[in-house]
Amino acid sequence: MAPTLTDLIAQLEQARRPADIFGPLGDGGAAALRRSYRRLAASLHPDANPGQEVAAGAAFRELQGWYRAAQQELRAGTYGAQPLFTLESARQRYECFAAAHSGERSDLYPSAGSEGPLLLKVARAPQTNALLEAEVQALSQIDRAMAGQPLRAHFPTLVERFLAADPSGRRRQVNVLLREQGTLSLAEVLRAAPGGLHPADAAWIFNRILAALGVTHSLGLVHGAVLPQHVLIRPSDHNGVLIDWTASRPIGARPSVIASAWAGLYPPEAVEGRPLGPASDLFMAARCLALLLGGSGPAPEPPASTPAPLRRLIATCLIPAPHRRADDAWQLLDDFRTALGRLYGPPTFRPFPIQAIGEKA
Repeated sequence: MAPTLTDLIAQLEQARRPADIFGPLGDGGAAALRRSYRRLAASLHPDANPGQEVAAGAAFRELQGWYRAAQQELRAGTYGAQPLFTLESARQRYECFAAAHSGERSDLYPSAGSEGPLLLKVARAPQTNALLEAEVQALSQIDRAMAGQPLRAHFPTLVERFLAADPSGRRRQVNVLLREQGTLSLAEVLRAAPGGLHPADAAWIFNRILAALGVTHSLGLVHGAVLPQHVLIRPSDHNGVLIDWTASRPIGARPSVIASAWAGLYPPEAVEGRPLGPASDLFMAARCLALLLGGSGPAPEPPASTPAPLRRLIATCLIPAPHRRADDAWQLLDDFRTALGRLYGPPTFRPFPIQAIGEKA
C-alpha cells in the first residue's frame, strides 16, 4: 500500500539526514537518488493531493531541500555515512564527518546545511569564546552595511552562532559560516610558488585585499590579522575573500590576539600592544604582498626584482611609525592601479597559475 501524504510528512519531520528520506542507494549513486526523489516527489506534489494542496506544497518544498542536501553528501562522499559527531542549534542539526583543521584558538569542521556547504568554527576553550564573538559582531556589521553590494563578495557569510557543551560540560561558541568553494589561501599559494608570483598576478590579489580593507575601515573596524592564511582567492573569477575576523577590533582599540607563527608580519604597534588603526592592517597587507612577490624571512620585504613603482608604494605601508605610514586603503588602491597601468597597460584577466585546492571560510 502506497504511503499517504500524512505518512510522508511524518517521515520528513522525523528525518535527521538525507538517507532517512531516500534510503540506501547501493551502487546506483546519483541515478538511484534521482529515482527515489522522483518517486517521492510524485506522491507529494500538490496536484496529486487535491484538497491538501497547502500541506503537500510545503512538504514538496522540504523534499527539494533534502534532495539538494543528498546531492551535496554524494559529492562529498558522505551519503549514508555516520558522522564523527553532531552539533545542534535551535535552528538546525550539523553533522561533521571529517577531522578538524586546527587553528591556534579554534577548530574548523566541514559540514553542510540547507544553505549549502558550511564550516563550523568551534572555540578551542571557553576562554576563546570572546574571539569568536568578535567575529560575529564584525561580520554582522559588514553584512548590514554591504548587503546587495558587489564588494560584499570580499567577506565571508555568517549563518549563525550558538553555544555547544563539550564532554566536560563547558560551553564553547560555534560560528557557522558558508564555505568558500573553489578557493585557496595565500598560505597555500606561497607553498605552491615559493619563488613568488609574477607581479601582475600578485597585483590583483593585493587589489582585492585593499578593497576589503577599504570597506572595513570605513565601518570603523580593523581586521587585526591580515595574514596569508586569512586571505582566500578564487582563481576562476579573481575574487578575494578576507576571512577569520576573530582578531577584529574597533579602530583605536588594542590588539586582542596575535598569531605567534606570523609575528613578523605584524606592525610594531600590534606587537607592543598599542592601539590599532587602518595603517596597521595595511602594514600586514604589504607584508603579504612582499611574500607573494618572492620576499622571504620573518619580516619580508619585496625582492629587488620588484618594479620600482611597486616597491615605493609597498615601502609607504611598512614605515614603522603608524602616523607616518599609509593609512587610506582606497587611496592606496587608486595609486596601486595607476602604477600597474603604467607598468603593464590596461587590466586584463590573467589565468592564475595555481589551481584551487580547497574550500575555506
